[in-house]
Amino acid sequence: DEPLSNLDAELRMQMRVEINKLHRRLKTTMIFVTHDQVEAMTLADRIVVLRSGVVEQVGTPLDLYNHPANLFVAGFIGSPRMNFLDGEIAAMEGGQADVQIGAEGHLRRPVSAGAVGDKVTLGVRPEAIRITDPAEGMLHGDIQITEQLGGETFVYVSLESGASLTIEIPGQAAVKPGDKVGLAFDAESCHVFGADGWSLSEKHARP
Repeated sequence: DEPLSNLDAELRMQMRVEINKLHRRLKTTMIFVTHDQVEAMTLADRIVVLRSGVVEQVGTPLDLYNHPANLFVAGFIGSPRMNFLDGEIAAMEGGQADVQIGAEGHLRRPVSAGAVGDKVTLGVRPEAIRITDPAEGMLHGDIQITEQLGGETFVYVSLESGASLTIEIPGQAAVKPGDKVGLAFDAESCHVFGADGWSLSEKHARP
């Protein structure tokens, strides 16, 4: 139960490796309790996500990352966390929803439920957003902060609607605070959540 919580960052990483090696060598079931999603993603064969004693979702680390059952799981798994935008279903046809985002953005996604006019939340991972020329983007905003980490760059953008997005760019990006940018989404990586917080993009058993 939280065996690594009091260790510094370097020792925590070393102990994750040692526990993983021990697990493979012993070939026995281990139950590891943690609030650190990095530990869960790197150590688990299967993750059970709990909230207030209720099981929200069970699956492999990549199952939960790629197919979150609800907003809680989507926000918990992944670092930086998934971005969330308010939206509305503007049209429905053949199991496809045209999701309107603000006054200017929209994209089509397959959904398992929903109706025209439903308020939804669009979830998009930081790595699924691309910075473009302002004239070409689905959404537009201003860069507030950039974090250059060498191997990757985190960019924090404030949209015209007032919402904020985190973008992850591989490598070193030539962007700076104050730049006006357009944003394009990888639609295949976007998730649609209903007003109750559950995914409309995936079919999950609900508690």
